[in-house]
Amino acid sequence: FMAYLRGQNKVCGGFLVSQNWVMTAAQCYDHKPLTVTLGARTTQRREEGQQTFQVAKYCCHPKFNRKTKQNDILLLKLELPANKTNEFRTIEFEKNKYDVEMGCNVAGWDDQTHTPTLYKANITVMKRRQCSNANIGYHGDLICGHRSPPWVPGKDDVGDPLICRGKARGIFSYSQNNGVSFYTSIASYAGWIDDVMR
Repeated sequence: FMAYLRGQNKVCGGFLVSQNWVMTAAQCYDHKPLTVTLGARTTQRREEGQQTFQVAKYCCHPKFNRKTKQNDILLLKLELPANKTNEFRTIEFEKNKYDVEMGCNVAGWDDQTHTPTLYKANITVMKRRQCSNANIGYHGDLICGHRSPPWVPGKDDVGDPLICRGKARGIFSYSQNNGVSFYTSIASYAGWIDDVMR
């Protein structure tokens, strides 16, 4: 389900939520046109099973705020539907809000190395009160969490999914130097997503 998005001077993560649609962060919109690659385990070479797509339609949340990163969600309609293979599938996204839990992880490309490869890291989701203490600009449509040992996602991690209970629950938006990372809560936008993808 992981999508590798290459744009003008920018790389983003994303994830396939239906055969036609990829979800990512609205920040990536500024770097269009974006090319979407599915089925990649490394970004350095073309692998068997990879599929690359152009984007037919960019649906950025109308209230996205570049400064505060509020409403940081973007839907990309692929020019052609993706054929599900052994290399990738779609991932369901969370439509219901619920509170803190264990067993979440974030997936993306490790851009700390010179040969970016797909990775998965465990994330501890924090309570809302802890989130607002960690960030003055915190609002309820964000989920925050930290990885143990402390780790700060790289700039190329923008758009990567926070996965809980096998569903995409958040979209990586930004992190702070204290190791806390912030994710757009997908459930907060379920109505808008359904309208766009209808």
